[in-house]
Amino acid sequence: MTVRDTGAGAAPEIRVENDIVVHDLTGISHLSRELMRTLYKQRVHRAGMSPKMVAIIASDVLTVDFEVQIYASNPLVQASTTAVAVIGDSFMLQHLTSMFLSYHAPAYPVRLFSHYDDAMQWLSGGNPVSSDDEIVGDR
Repeated sequence: MTVRDTGAGAAPEIRVENDIVVHDLTGISHLSRELMRTLYKQRVHRAGMSPKMVAIIASDVLTVDFEVQIYASNPLVQASTTAVAVIGDSFMLQHLTSMFLSYHAPAYPVRLFSHYDDAMQWLSGGNPVSSDDEIVGDR
């Protein structure tokens, strides 16, 4: 088994909280373009095409396909996204988020948070950034 095989059976969960789309990727260690397409389709189905703030709980993510970066910068995805909060505290997630923004920074702000509540407050307009949180992109 490779590191990409871990968590292969986990399924993402989606919910909408206070007009914020929350993708819970708990148990998912690898992000593929197909998974991102599925998340986007779920989001549009659940919340419509109007621009939304998105929270991604990604504490178990270890690897990301390069195509995910390109997909997240797609004009349709960008037009329907106002901000993204990535939630998790691993070094790997920090590295992956930083790499994404270095090569394919989207037009919307992206921040990495260690705590769910801080991320949701930022997306709601409270803009907290504690010492545990990292601003990895803010356009």
